[in-house]
Amino acid sequence: MRLAALSPLLVAGLALAWATPARAEYPEHTPYLGLHLGGNIVQAPWDFGHGAEIDGLTPAEGAYPLGGVRFGWQFSHRFAIEGGVSYHAFNLNNSSPAAALEYDVDGLYHLTLSDWAPYLIAGVGGYHLVAADLDGDFDPTIHVGVGLRGLFTPTLALRLEARQVWSDGYGDPSQNTELRAGLDIFLAKPVPDRDKDGIADADDVCPDVFGVASAKGCPDRDGDTVADTADTCPDTPGKPELQGCVDTDADGLADVADTCPTVAGPKELGGCPDTDGDKILDKDDSCPAVAGKAEFKGCPDTDGDGITDASDVCPQVPGTKATGGCPDRDHDTVVDSEDKCPDVRGMKAYQGCVPDEVKKFTGAIKGINFETGKSTIKKESFPTLDHAVDVLKKFPDLRLLVEGHTDDVGDDASNLKLSQDRAAAVREYLVGKGIDAARLQAQGFGETKPVGDNKTTKGKAQNRRIEFTIIAE
Repeated sequence: MRLAALSPLLVAGLALAWATPARAEYPEHTPYLGLHLGGNIVQAPWDFGHGAEIDGLTPAEGAYPLGGVRFGWQFSHRFAIEGGVSYHAFNLNNSSPAAALEYDVDGLYHLTLSDWAPYLIAGVGGYHLVAADLDGDFDPTIHVGVGLRGLFTPTLALRLEARQVWSDGYGDPSQNTELRAGLDIFLAKPVPDRDKDGIADADDVCPDVFGVASAKGCPDRDGDTVADTADTCPDTPGKPELQGCVDTDADGLADVADTCPTVAGPKELGGCPDTDGDKILDKDDSCPAVAGKAEFKGCPDTDGDGITDASDVCPQVPGTKATGGCPDRDHDTVVDSEDKCPDVRGMKAYQGCVPDEVKKFTGAIKGINFETGKSTIKKESFPTLDHAVDVLKKFPDLRLLVEGHTDDVGDDASNLKLSQDRAAAVREYLVGKGIDAARLQAQGFGETKPVGDNKTTKGKAQNRRIEFTIIAE
């Protein structure tokens, strides 16, 4: 038999602890006196001395009564040291009666900070034979055990305990299981309790107002274990984790703080439902059954192109708003699936392609020259520009960006300004010839986009240029 044999006794003790009203934690720095009765179950006898086994002078296996006293010191709510002596009566194998005293010194540790506390105990001691043919034999012991200790009053505690004891044996160590039940009496002064509610002032959060133990000595008129002083809803039984308030929809948010108290929802959304889990309230979600993004009022954008699936002609492939969400890699507003020239920015009227006559006026335009260091167009450039006017008039849907570029002679800022002025001069010439200004834009890039080697005369000449780029419709 081992400690498992005590399970019915310990279960009964736990049931008693559950049913007994709480009082206070164990007093600290306090001596106590204990009394106990119980039984010793001998499983393997201890050694009485040389020759004793041969003569039958060993304890007969079985269960025998014991009783004793102990004296201890409660260092803290959890830990105590105690010593004690117990009287054991038993029979020898030759059927003659015998008796022994058991001495022990133990350390006791509560597993919980409560007045009903399970505990562990361990220590050392010895068996001293006092009544038999071998008076005076002493055998050292070690023991471990478990128990339950409960305060009935601030100074009186019940003890239920089971311990396994090992001692010197014949060949193998002896083994005894001891079952003990008793009382501990704390030798302390009466504990002050000004409001007479049965809770010591030291443990009473409200020592001058009659209260209940479940609220640590404070009043709790709705009986929900939350003291009235800390209860946001003191007249309605609620949950301690919600400061004593009710949570009708069980969503973890008290009704008083729940925007939707009868329908469960996440705390971060004020307790209102969010069916698709996108953290947008159903009432504000344009797509409540499908997770989406806040910027789209809860609707999804699968391809991440900034256009909701509901409005995206091509919801699985990123595109542009100008093409209804479909891809347009040359950005000419003609979707790739309909663009006969998908890698060349073209004109919608020509299915994304550029007519040959227009091609001559895209890219770097030869024949447009300026006076050195100025934005004044040379007269020799007018025929080229007039030809561009004719093309623009022939293709009224054509829109152009006039780009100005320079070589690297001079500082960056001056070159950028010069390129912008030259691009603007070309635009003004075309507008002056009757082209709608809305069809033309001008931008200078200075020396930032060279097409030739600025270390050579030829390369510098290539970099000083005007380019026409088709603007998508």
